[in-house]
Amino acid sequence: MRRILFVTLLLTILSVTGCAPTPETLGRAANPYPLADKPVPDTLVHLPTGTIVSTEQMLADISSDRIIYAGETHDNPASHRFQLTILNHLIQRYPQHIAVGMEMFHHDQQPVLDRWIAGELDEKSFLRQLRWYESWGIDYAYYRDLLTTMREHHIPIIALNVSPKQKMAVMQGKQTTPEVNDPYYHATLMAYFAGHDHGNGEAEAFIRIQNLWDNTMAQTVVDYLSQPEHTHDHLLVLAGGNHVRNGFGIPRRVYQKLPLSYSLVGNDEVEIDDSKQDRFMQVTLPELPLLPYDYLLYNRYEAGPQYMRLGVLLEQQDDGVVIGKVMPGSLAESSEIKAQDRIVSLNGEAVKEPFDVIYTLRQQQPGDTVTLIVERQAESIKVRVTFAQ
Repeated sequence: MRRILFVTLLLTILSVTGCAPTPETLGRAANPYPLADKPVPDTLVHLPTGTIVSTEQMLADISSDRIIYAGETHDNPASHRFQLTILNHLIQRYPQHIAVGMEMFHHDQQPVLDRWIAGELDEKSFLRQLRWYESWGIDYAYYRDLLTTMREHHIPIIALNVSPKQKMAVMQGKQTTPEVNDPYYHATLMAYFAGHDHGNGEAEAFIRIQNLWDNTMAQTVVDYLSQPEHTHDHLLVLAGGNHVRNGFGIPRRVYQKLPLSYSLVGNDEVEIDDSKQDRFMQVTLPELPLLPYDYLLYNRYEAGPQYMRLGVLLEQQDDGVVIGKVMPGSLAESSEIKAQDRIVSLNGEAVKEPFDVIYTLRQQQPGDTVTLIVERQAESIKVRVTFAQ
């Protein structure tokens, strides 16, 4: 009798409400509870439930996990402020048991990172020894607050990434990488590859390198947290969103070897500064039955740090740094700097390599004046350049 009544009740409900929802009316697996209104910057959402939350609510939830993967947009200041908020909270909660793993550094750079955290290097020496601008290429100003905070609180930085030598060995076919056995990972990488507009013949090489990076970073996380002295440590992993989004880059590989609790957080740009309009690729991603993150911050793709330019190309030669070319209409041209001038000093400091010029220029602000001593045909010439307001 109860079974008959249940069936009767179900039929009654369907007759009143209409037919059951079809799959087309349901949300996407990657966003099962979409927001009713278009998100605006600084909206933080718990994606599994579609609930807008405060930063404090998110931190209370994720900070107990052993690993927090914070996916970033490398050149978005808003992305790094979000990471810094998480870092500061973890420092307060676990001052003696927190470390930060960073995609931006490779294994060969670990000794330099250790010296930075120990307070043995100033910023210029730190960047010089890392060869930051060659090895990473993103303006250091995006990361300054994060790295300074780690140094001030003596938070270990773990270099996660593969060394250039190992990367080159894989590219040249001298070293193999494990097969990609995740269909979602493979399909997503193929979509990004298509967005880069490369030839199809290079697709598998592209995937091998990405796979090498993610395998290496995951194994580095496992190795660090597996050490007895780090049994109680919490690790904040800072990496590009593509390495942690959906969980199949670094996180899944770590969990398969070391099943510790973890959270995924990241950002999505819903407004774009005019200066960043050309940074987006046309990528059609596959539909995946996976949430991109546990918590997603909708933010603005902000303008990056503005640094002063002389308008020259620098060349490293045996006798020092030489002006290879002066750009038409540049400050260098109006200041009568000439091609083949050798830069002897900049603001009183000797110039031995292009880094000396690049670092000093990136410390300047509009309205500042720099003084160069250049050598031209055995003559020493002083040049003062003032940057426009």
